[in-house]
Amino acid sequence: MSADPLRQFEREHAEALEVLEVLERAATALEEGGDPAPHLAEARVALEFIQSAVRRHNEAEERALFPFIEDALPAALFVEEHVRLRALEETLDAALAGTDPAHHAVEPALELVALLREHIERENNVLFPAARTLLGTDGLMMVARRLESGQA
Repeated sequence: MSADPLRQFEREHAEALEVLEVLERAATALEEGGDPAPHLAEARVALEFIQSAVRRHNEAEERALFPFIEDALPAALFVEEHVRLRALEETLDAALAGTDPAHHAVEPALELVALLREHIERENNVLFPAARTLLGTDGLMMVARRLESGQA
């Protein structure tokens, strides 16, 4: 059991930021024109990661961390952003599956990149440090146990 389960969240954030780089490059390349096929493929792979790994990450935060901090820290703001991120995922997914994805996927891809980067920045630099202070060692251990058990 990790003494600081928020470190795992931060590692997952680092992975997500790498995928956001790929998605941003793909969207920018689509915007610039040329053969869209390789860039659409990259965007689809990046979106799949976001819809799976990032979504599981967000759900773990909501299940294991937010209940312990919601009375003292703005957890609801982060939950609202998770909802907005899921909506952007769905919009991008529809654009990639629809007609003319090279044109319609650019805007939702770039919006998703911007929102998720900002979200990660706020969690890493504001929410997690405040949560560590608020929870202390005992509280962090409770979060770790909840994460490991998959408990709601």
